[in-house]
Amino acid sequence: MNPSDRTASEVLGPLYLADVRERMCGLKSLGEGALTQLRDDDWHTVLSDDGNSAAVLIQHLHGNMHARWGALRSGYRPGTEGEPETRDRDAEFTDTQHTPAELWRRWHDGWAVYLGALDALTPEDLAAPLTIRGETHTVLQAAQRQVMHYSGHVYQLVLLVKTLRGGQWQTLSIARGGSAGFNAAMQARRG
Repeated sequence: MNPSDRTASEVLGPLYLADVRERMCGLKSLGEGALTQLRDDDWHTVLSDDGNSAAVLIQHLHGNMHARWGALRSGYRPGTEGEPETRDRDAEFTDTQHTPAELWRRWHDGWAVYLGALDALTPEDLAAPLTIRGETHTVLQAAQRQVMHYSGHVYQLVLLVKTLRGGQWQTLSIARGGSAGFNAAMQARRG
């Protein structure tokens, strides 16, 4: 088949899945860059009375990733539910005082479920129905919903850790005043 004979959906589906996976792997790395800067006694610290600690955010991400994507790890099946009855979402927001090692395990386990499900999806699956809390979405809509959701929580982690570390924070992006140098280095790499 000539590539120009392919339909937009045949082209866009694989591109979308590859792009979402790449961006979410980058988001995972961003979160890990923040989490590695936590001291052992920081994992359960909140910034306000109703705030979430890093531990709680990880518990919630872990629970959400399993609930939304656990059934899709071996590919899409009709009737898939993205909110199993066994999930206790409210419990995810109670700090259970897990150790940093256990929190890291949950972090990696949740992301493995989510990224594994993305890997199992096919472009044809993107238009298929997926139910979350009784509301029907396409798999594409559910994926976009999670991109927003997970990004929000990872950026909460970054802000939390940056605030806790103060002047000892090591930036995860271009340092202040470093844009010109960064741009010059990028230009030099492109040759």
